[in-house]
Order: sequence, then C-alpha cells, then structure tokens
Amino acid sequence: MTTAREQQLLQVIEQDLQQDCAGYLALRGFMQELYQQLLRRDSQQIDLLNEQIVPLVDQARVRAERRSKVLAAFQLGSGHSAMEKLLQRFPQAQRDHLQLTWQQLGQLAGQCKRLNERNGKLLAMHHEILEQLLGEPGSAQLYAPQPY
Repeated sequence: MTTAREQQLLQVIEQDLQQDCAGYLALRGFMQELYQQLLRRDSQQIDLLNEQIVPLVDQARVRAERRSKVLAAFQLGSGHSAMEKLLQRFPQAQRDHLQLTWQQLGQLAGQCKRLNERNGKLLAMHHEILEQLLGEPGSAQLYAPQPY
C-alpha cells in the first residue's frame, strides 16, 4: 500500500512522462525544421527556432532531474531498471499505459538526439567551408591594396 506522499510522487511521474512525450514530439518537429533552415542559411528563422527549442530542452532537463529525485525518494537507484521498478508501483492498467509512454519517450529522445547530431554536422560543415573560403593562403590579402 502506498502513502499519500508516494501517490503524489507517482502522479508527478505520470504527468512528467506525458509532458515529456509531448515536449519531445514538438522538439523533433523543431529539429527537423531547423535542419531545413540551416540548409537555407536563414539566420532569422534559425534564431526563431532556437528560441522555441531552448525552453523545451530546459523543461525536459527539469523533468528528468525531478524523475531522478523521485527514484531516489523510492530508493530505487537510477537508470532504466530503476524506472521499470517505479512503473511497477502503478496499478496494472495505468502501468501498461505508462510503460508504453516510457518506451515512446525513449524513442523520441533518441530521434531528437540523432537530429541534433545531424544538425551539428551540418553546422560544422558550414563552418569548415567558411574557414576554407577565408583561410586559404593569400585570402588575408584578398581585400588589401594590391601593388600594381
């Protein structure tokens, strides 16, 4: 039997998992759009997307930290197995739904990570191209007065 405090913590976990899935779903869309804007080099749109992405990432981090605290409060340790143990504390119907939500969250987080890596590679490539354009021998002299 769970205490009122434990029940409250379980409700927080349930809400956080649902909010995380919604947040990561939105984040995935923003990361895909960001890639397109990076290809277009539309700095205004990139800035607008980053303004939407940063709060989502911050909120996900806060919820992950809260989940870690709840796992600690239940003395379950950390990691995937600890979360599985925590989910076992829910009634069966709720548990089944939350286990699917937890799996979906893992998939969404993985997709967002891969999209972020792809976006980072594109940014690195842009940077490399600019360095090559600006860093070639003699490029420093490109705009200097030329002796005739």
